[in-house]
Amino acid sequence: MRKFDEKFKTKLYQTIEDIENNSLVEVVAMIKANSGNYRDVSFFTGAVVLFLAYTYFMFAPTIFDVYLIYFMTIIAFVIGFALVEFIPPIKKVLSGKKRKEKNVEVYSRAIFQKGGMRHTKEKIGVLIYVSLFEKKIKIVADRGAKTMVPAEEWDKIKTDFQEVFNASDFQTAFLEKLKNCQTIFSKYIPPVEDDINELPDDLDIDL
Repeated sequence: MRKFDEKFKTKLYQTIEDIENNSLVEVVAMIKANSGNYRDVSFFTGAVVLFLAYTYFMFAPTIFDVYLIYFMTIIAFVIGFALVEFIPPIKKVLSGKKRKEKNVEVYSRAIFQKGGMRHTKEKIGVLIYVSLFEKKIKIVADRGAKTMVPAEEWDKIKTDFQEVFNASDFQTAFLEKLKNCQTIFSKYIPPVEDDINELPDDLDIDL
């Protein structure tokens, strides 16, 4: 969450604290720039542009100097690579919807495991994982939380969170959706006396 300012982080952790004070659930919200660098897409595009440039030089009616062909094909590769690597909208399109969805799924579950969110006493850890490049939010709930909250409520939470990418202010929209979870969690997973916060609110995991 390096790109978000301290004001947003403070509000985020306060919202999580409010949820945990009014329910037994242990919530971790994690916002990542992406769920993979997709650099192979950039290399592949560069290779395609190189091949097209080389094909043109080989079959064009004009005779080109061999050094020109050599350097221009290298330049073609660099241009193709750079267009995808440094222009996110192009990379998003070329990366493919299914691949992006799979990456978010894999990353979110890996973070859930590596972050120890499956080790809470009552199995009520909930990860709200946001991947900005893919514009996807994945909710990973441990079996206790998943069982206690009805499936239709989880579906509503997932749908509501996905709407934040259509909002003009992502930060405000995300905090609002997070606050809405408090009502649901406090209803189905009410707090108990002497509840201990088992997961740090500012947990950050790098894969």
